[in-house]
Amino acid sequence: MKGEIRIQKQNRKSLAMKVTPGGIVVLIPRELDAQSPPVQDFIEAGLQKLQTSEACSERSESICETSEVSLEDLNQLATLWSERLGVEIRRVQVRAMWNKWASCSSNGILTLSTDLLELPRDLVDYVICHELVHLKVPNHGKGFQALMGCHIPNWKERELRLARWTDA
Repeated sequence: MKGEIRIQKQNRKSLAMKVTPGGIVVLIPRELDAQSPPVQDFIEAGLQKLQTSEACSERSESICETSEVSLEDLNQLATLWSERLGVEIRRVQVRAMWNKWASCSSNGILTLSTDLLELPRDLVDYVICHELVHLKVPNHGKGFQALMGCHIPNWKERELRLARWTDA
């Protein structure tokens, strides 16, 4: 992980870590000592998760060097995203879908639209990640948005690009 680690005290009850262009910011309650074991353990665990996430991202980047993906790529990306998110998918199916890019049932069946085969790779990543995050958070609330931000920092930009792709 490049950049520095800054610790910022706030009026809060829990620890949080966010990745910024300048490095990592760790947010801690005002009453905690930045050098205390709980804070240091939290930072260590967070750095481990980031390193694992980066390694998975590097692996997923090598799946498909072109801007479009194949059926095999869809299956590999679904597997990589399920590993990264720590969710289980029982089956991946690809079929024509008229109103959606994808869906994921609560029992882990991921259905992907054949239209994904025509999308740029980064938008396919967004769609798969979006669906699999729903296995952890069923709605689009703050928890969902935070988890998306952890895994795809520019997910809102991708969501807008995907909407434009639909209009094309």
